[in-house]
Amino acid sequence: MNDDRRAVTYDEIDTESTWNLLRDTHPVIAPLSDASVDRVLEPARLRPGARVLDVGCGLGAWLLRALELYPGATGHGIDASASHVEAAAAAAGGRGLSGRATFEAVDALRFAPGERYDLVLCVGLSDAFGGLRDNLAYLRRLVEPDGLVLIGEPFWEREPPAAALKALELDRHAFTDLPTTVERVAAAGWLPVHGHVSTVQEWDDFLWACVSGLTRWGVTAGGRDGREILRYAADYREAWWRGYREVMGFVTMLLRPLPPWAASLAARPAGW
Repeated sequence: MNDDRRAVTYDEIDTESTWNLLRDTHPVIAPLSDASVDRVLEPARLRPGARVLDVGCGLGAWLLRALELYPGATGHGIDASASHVEAAAAAAGGRGLSGRATFEAVDALRFAPGERYDLVLCVGLSDAFGGLRDNLAYLRRLVEPDGLVLIGEPFWEREPPAAALKALELDRHAFTDLPTTVERVAAAGWLPVHGHVSTVQEWDDFLWACVSGLTRWGVTAGGRDGREILRYAADYREAWWRGYREVMGFVTMLLRPLPPWAASLAARPAGW
């Protein structure tokens, strides 16, 4: 390595860089095992000919697994990251799904499909829409009236201490507890029909996969780049172990739109 060139800086090692390292070890960019992914997708019971959309598809793992579980379905994944879309398309080819899965590099807010979908996946992306309520409003425009939406949302397992908030660079009001999260989904006009709360082991596996990828990258890079990457990996690890482990939770929920005739059933919790 020529150490005279400009080195990678700590701040240039962003989330997208970290996620791209997971393509061979943990392509589900969320704290869920492969078995848990199946458990939240199986209750969708998609019929032959169903159309699936993955908003913020990342490395394509959610969409591709849905198509494997439902051989009669087709799917489309969108992501703002061209590198994610490239990796997802390659994964589709490797799993024999290129004929049923398409991917597009586009900002979700600029995506204007000509159809609605039977299942819309949007896991861990509410912050990109300004919060859970705005995310759900966006998803309603994409799903069939009798379709399903799958979301994944962080929540506080307990009152976050200062160390957790510092590690995450968040205000405590960024999330709420699990019951209130579910209430907010109902208040927005949705019926939760299935869910999964990620276990501590699933969180550990996910974070270790991130740290492992960063460490491999740093050791391979060597020199000044390697030192910055390894410093980032150490901070990433410590933020989890000393900051938000067993503080931040993650719930994945399968939702049905509340029919207009049942709108009065939507809860309206205080402060919503």
